[in-house]
Amino acid sequence: MHSLLPILIPALFGLCIGSFLNVCIYRMPLGRSITLPSSRCFACGLVLPWWRNIPVFSWLAQRGRCGCGMVKLTARYPVVEILTAIWFAAVWHFHGHDIPLAAIHTAFGCALIVAAFIDIDHFIIPDEISLGGCLAGLLAGALYPQLHAVHSWWGGLGLSLVGLLTGGGGLLIIAIIGRVIMKKDAMGMGDVKLLGAMGAFLGWDAVIFIIASASMIGASFGLSMILVHRRRWGVPIPFGPYLVIGAMIWILGGSEWMAAYWDAVSVR
Repeated sequence: MHSLLPILIPALFGLCIGSFLNVCIYRMPLGRSITLPSSRCFACGLVLPWWRNIPVFSWLAQRGRCGCGMVKLTARYPVVEILTAIWFAAVWHFHGHDIPLAAIHTAFGCALIVAAFIDIDHFIIPDEISLGGCLAGLLAGALYPQLHAVHSWWGGLGLSLVGLLTGGGGLLIIAIIGRVIMKKDAMGMGDVKLLGAMGAFLGWDAVIFIIASASMIGASFGLSMILVHRRRWGVPIPFGPYLVIGAMIWILGGSEWMAAYWDAVSVR
């Protein structure tokens, strides 16, 4: 049991944060404050007591309904809470030896989870997350340059800026090419800005990995939807969640996998 504490404690904390992320996912697209008013039923306005906000347990105990029993809540609520708990546990397992690094990746991952689910629901990525992420990434690079494996604030800031420009500029070029070829928008500017934020936090080499992995995962999912569910070709799907998956894979070891791949290629 003692050996599980380094994972269990972050996971429990992640469950609580996941409950707050659900508030952000619901309120941000509506332009509402994420802090006020307190949690309440969006059908009848009933203020929810604390014990109705216990992550996962409350949803199960209430059989997927709001406290008033009038509104059925989607399974997304416990899913977000569980995913956040897994994210906290995974990041602190991989990076817990470097507390500032783990804290930065944990917080950035929370923003990515919110962005992904909002994109799924509304096909938008709020500027508060994308543009705010760009600025936060630059600040993190300057304040903690070890984020990019350097030791000077100007080196960290410079690498964050290069990552931002590579991410935002690279995906913008792809979007323009897609527009020319397909005669319609291949992806939104929200994706461009989000990848810029990812580059600011994770570096230019992460951008390459994220684009490649997101494209493969997105193409596989889109093809499976066509084959299994007979979905019509050309139906738009949000690309943000696949970028988020790629970024999370990178944080949880993708950089080592990419380095091992290049080592194997160079040996040949």
